[in-house]
Amino acid sequence: MDINFKNRVKLLAIGGLLCAMDIVCTRFLSFYTPGAVDRISLQFLPNALAGAVLGPIWGMIICALGDTVGMVINSGGFTFTPLITLACVSRGLIYGLILHNRTVSLSRCAVSVTLVTFIVELGMMPLFLSILYGRGWLVVLLGKLPVRILTIPAYSFVLYTVSRALTRAGITGVIPGRRQI
Repeated sequence: MDINFKNRVKLLAIGGLLCAMDIVCTRFLSFYTPGAVDRISLQFLPNALAGAVLGPIWGMIICALGDTVGMVINSGGFTFTPLITLACVSRGLIYGLILHNRTVSLSRCAVSVTLVTFIVELGMMPLFLSILYGRGWLVVLLGKLPVRILTIPAYSFVLYTVSRALTRAGITGVIPGRRQI
């Protein structure tokens, strides 16, 4: 069997698993803050792992598929919007650029989570939500700000801990030719 074929099969299997994890974490293992301004979930973890293990391009693809398929499965009363998918794609890109082919460190995890928080969660999402649902941009931003500031250290620690555990278990090195995260 061609080694390239095996690599592609592994890549697709890992991508599919991370996409499924994204959907489950986002659609079924999440909760909304009061006023439904923000959703808190473990979605950041499969998004970050997709970017870290598979790179920024695959991270973007997996995040886009997770959002799109997740909306088909369970929209939560919201309608599909490409703007939100764009924000999800940005997560995969940022995590991939910061974490892919790099040694795991708490500071690197914190930088990636902080960038995603400020660029996507506090930058793009309040703007897109205000455009889509007619809420004031500042109202959405101020509603998200306290929760998102608190999630930075929590998400950073969880990402670091999971990444280190995966590295120690040898799971992240399953794609030949790729360095461990």
